[in-house]
Amino acid sequence: MNKKLNSTEFSRLLSGVKPLRNGRIKPHRPLIKPIPTQRIADDQSVLDQLLVSDPEEASFLSGDELTYLKTGYPQKILKQLRRGKYSIEDELDLHGLTLEQANTQVRNFISDCKHYNFGTVRVIHGKGLSSPGREPVLKRHILGWLKNINAVIAVSSATPRDGGTGAIYVLLNRK
Repeated sequence: MNKKLNSTEFSRLLSGVKPLRNGRIKPHRPLIKPIPTQRIADDQSVLDQLLVSDPEEASFLSGDELTYLKTGYPQKILKQLRRGKYSIEDELDLHGLTLEQANTQVRNFISDCKHYNFGTVRVIHGKGLSSPGREPVLKRHILGWLKNINAVIAVSSATPRDGGTGAIYVLLNRK
């Protein structure tokens, strides 16, 4: 039963209604301030990589050899590692990975190798021939990553038969 109201009846019905001050209805919850979370995450990722990178890494070229020996260990260990005298127990190939993926893979790989009590492993980082500018992107970072892992005693570029300057041997402690 639809009954049409005339203006007097309508005014009578609305007589107790108070008008809104600003004419807008406030939302039922406060507005969320826009936060550029992806930009913040990207900035943090860059800072994290700068913290774990080696200051000399920008100078590595495709043919340069990588070497590292943890303080307190004899040079003889590094010399034998460089000559390929240790038996390789496992390997990881990083071809095609981004820096972030490679960093995660390296850390997981070294952790797994420690779990299985491996002593010497090989990591293939490539020479950068397929990278933009034909420069070794992963090679510039890998030494910095490995230096910050306690289990790593020594690192050396591989012999030509095992990948040369596109791969490294990593000597782990067996404690």
